[in-house]
Amino acid sequence: MLGSSVRASTNHRQHYFLENPSLLSSLRHVSSSKSNGNANRHSFTVSYLVNKCGFSLKSALEASKRVHCEIPHKPDSLLSFFKDHGFSENQTLKLTRKCPELLLYNPDKTLLPKLEFLYSKGVSTADVAKIISFYPWILRCSLENQLVPTFDFLKNWFPNDTIVQVFKSAPLVLQLNPVTVKYISQILRDNGVPDKNIVMLVRSHPKTLLLSPKKFNMVLCKVRKMGLDPCKTQFVVAILALTSMSRSTWEKKIDVYRRWGLSHEEILAAFAKSPWFMTLSEEKVVAVMDLFVNKLGWESSFIAKNPTLVSYSLEKRLTPRASVLQFLVSQGLIEKSFRSTTFFIASENKFLQQFINQRAESTQILKLYQEKLNLSR
Repeated sequence: MLGSSVRASTNHRQHYFLENPSLLSSLRHVSSSKSNGNANRHSFTVSYLVNKCGFSLKSALEASKRVHCEIPHKPDSLLSFFKDHGFSENQTLKLTRKCPELLLYNPDKTLLPKLEFLYSKGVSTADVAKIISFYPWILRCSLENQLVPTFDFLKNWFPNDTIVQVFKSAPLVLQLNPVTVKYISQILRDNGVPDKNIVMLVRSHPKTLLLSPKKFNMVLCKVRKMGLDPCKTQFVVAILALTSMSRSTWEKKIDVYRRWGLSHEEILAAFAKSPWFMTLSEEKVVAVMDLFVNKLGWESSFIAKNPTLVSYSLEKRLTPRASVLQFLVSQGLIEKSFRSTTFFIASENKFLQQFINQRAESTQILKLYQEKLNLSR
């Protein structure tokens, strides 16, 4: 029986390579560096990943270090399983490229109970396919020890009809450790953070809750020292901002703002007002500061006192409106000393009404403004 099994396995591999000869020559070097048995198995795995799952040769070689197939039966059954459960071919290939280890799973024994669990919670077949193709690592979690207890824990924070929406927008929430999340939630409560802001944190940025309690405490202490009010949304946003970047990245951004004449105290004060002030790329910071300081002649300290200005789109908001302001100043219609956040943060209708439509030169100004807007499209 053992001999016939080995012969059957060998025949499967030979048959597969006869049908898929395109990679055989590319894999010769793999075979020459390994023993015959391992080389055949390795070569088959790489060929399968490329021909059946759309891997590049490089990514297939890398994945084959973790995934070993001798015959196509098991991975074929996995691909068929997803097709039978409403996954498109593109979704199936996408999830296998992200998490090739799934090709070795027993679909009916390991994966089906997890899909059925999600269906039972009100997640539609189409949404399950969409979510898992985007975040397949959920299928590697234990149903009893991870998915079920985490889902039950989330019910304490969200109404039943909202949990599914949370899961759809942030699948990572099902990988959170309920014990850690409970601990972090209690820390936030003890520091005066309202439940609604904790819910926002869980729903919008669950990655933050993957931090160890020790690291989270360090970030929390840093935010408190900056003087942010725990009752306000900015407190939670500051935590998100600090956990989204390394210490070296933080220091680099401090240096960028310093090069525009801001002191360390001014930068921290701006961060406390609008934490997103420190989440922008260095390129965006330079471009925005160049616009306000060099082109408009505004003081960098004014930007620090009104940090929300830097968060707006350069192409769709700041540059077109700056062009209007430059024109108004050049025509003597507005003093050069004019400083106003409203000019940039006002809604489109309010901006047109207050700064363009009421002027005699409105046609010319509007044409200039629209030309700049069109350049951004």
